[in-house]
Amino acid sequence: MKNILLVGAGQLGSRYLQGLSTVKINLSITVVDPSDLSLNKAKKRWFEAGGDVSPHTIRWCKVLPQDLLLIDLAIITTSARGRAELVKKISNTVSVSYWMLEKVLAQSKKELDIINASTIDSKGSWVNMVRREINWHQQLKLNFFKQGPLKVKKTGGLWGLACNTIHFIDLISWWTGESLISVNTDRLDHAWIKSKRVGYFEVMGELLVKFSRGTELTLQSQPIETRDILYVEIPNKDIWTIDELNCTAFKSKKNVFRGEFKLQSELTGPIVSKILINGTCELTTLKQSLEQHKVFLDAMLSHWNFSNKLNDKIVPIT
Repeated sequence: MKNILLVGAGQLGSRYLQGLSTVKINLSITVVDPSDLSLNKAKKRWFEAGGDVSPHTIRWCKVLPQDLLLIDLAIITTSARGRAELVKKISNTVSVSYWMLEKVLAQSKKELDIINASTIDSKGSWVNMVRREINWHQQLKLNFFKQGPLKVKKTGGLWGLACNTIHFIDLISWWTGESLISVNTDRLDHAWIKSKRVGYFEVMGELLVKFSRGTELTLQSQPIETRDILYVEIPNKDIWTIDELNCTAFKSKKNVFRGEFKLQSELTGPIVSKILINGTCELTTLKQSLEQHKVFLDAMLSHWNFSNKLNDKIVPIT
């Protein structure tokens, strides 16, 4: 039996839990969340997924239990604020073999360093950039990998630029094999807006992201935009139009390439199984993601401080 620790049982965490119900290996699952509302939602979704008839054992806790000694996999789905200290606390009290963390990893470089130091002795750590695990994106990668510098543009409405940009930075880095060089915030709006999650903020406008071999990624978030599309131009001037919502990709407006974008509840089971059996998976390693986060968070923090005439040490995004 493998020991799983899931910290954070809210909207996303409860979907992870549903995925865990499908794992064929016997699991002993500890779910931790201080909110009764979140725990009750997670319990409901666990039963909906057939968790009660699965071979797994599960317990529900509002605080980290003191009897935890060895965890095979710790899954941290809490929001960014306080995640670094949470990971540090777990690492100091429990032996963890593998980690799986949600993005945005943290809100400052200092917190990234804490996460790195707290997980460095584990056998493996990953960040949940799910596109790397989706077959459709793996197939699309075959058309872009080492094809020379790409010009990529993502357009969309209120798609959560501050909290989701790191997904697209990682996607393009993976597709091209290039590393992140810079994030330019000059064309972002100066007015930050309150996020749906209390205490966090979002921003609209345009980001320009540059990679090590010349690939450029432009990310646009505009309130009047209705289409959410990813455009990819390769050096031979072919342009791919990728509609993730409808899982279709068109090469130069003619050749259609259809796929499937799986839900977190569908992805978690296979990912966890691979980690527990093989000690690896297709997700972004923590090391890779830390380097991307450092550049991204530095740029966003500078823009936050400049826009609000502040000298904060963290940027309030999640």
